[in-house]
Amino acid sequence: MAQFRRFLLAAAVAAIAVLRPQSADSVGLGIDVSPAKLDISSDAGRSLTLPITVHNSAPDSAHIQATMVDFGVGPDGSYQYQKVGARPYSLMRFASINPREFDLPAGTSQQVVFTILMPEGEHYSGEYAGIVFFQTRPSRRPGQSVAFSARVASKIYETIPGTSVLSGVITKMSSLAASGGRAYRVIFHNSGNTHVYLRGSITVQKNGQPIDQVAMENNMLVERGGDRTIQVNGKALPPGQYQAVAQIDYGGKTDTGGVIDFTVR
Repeated sequence: MAQFRRFLLAAAVAAIAVLRPQSADSVGLGIDVSPAKLDISSDAGRSLTLPITVHNSAPDSAHIQATMVDFGVGPDGSYQYQKVGARPYSLMRFASINPREFDLPAGTSQQVVFTILMPEGEHYSGEYAGIVFFQTRPSRRPGQSVAFSARVASKIYETIPGTSVLSGVITKMSSLAASGGRAYRVIFHNSGNTHVYLRGSITVQKNGQPIDQVAMENNMLVERGGDRTIQVNGKALPPGQYQAVAQIDYGGKTDTGGVIDFTVR
């Protein structure tokens, strides 16, 4: 725990180029990783060895440290990082990586070996996930008073074959006045056992007739067991009684929906 806190403190003190896990490049600082995202399917009890390649395209040599973490995605879509084993569906507690630390000369690549061995057992089902960060040692460039460190990530999912369940439900809806129009808020809960990507829309009706339709953002990520708060803005409405109908496609056999009645005064 103390080591993990020191890692987070170091990341906060240095000026870090931190990537969202889907990204593979360190914002021009010369470090990239492949694959940036990996989905695998394997039976519990089977050992898997996977190559991850880190490349240094910067003009200077870099010292790289690899760190495994658990992660989640909050209701607003932001990533949340935790120590290995903190989350119930942690993949990294069954994983190892070698080497954990290495020097990477300019223009060269290093292949690291990522190994997973998930124990056998009927209680293992669905999807398990984690992230491997590759971070350079903070360095100060001539004429600069701030030390910079680049960090890239490889996000890894493992699914136990034949156990995936896609399921989702809208747990709450609301409508409220917003600047220049009307806002509609929807909370989606991922009740399945894999991550999902959302897309959908809100249709506003009056007396059963649609008068406004607003699309939601596409490809909103919701991790296993997670929630996502979605807010969209529609046009201004005159006083009256209305109905908002939400429809969300999460990749299952059928969409999930929700309905609320609301009044504009």
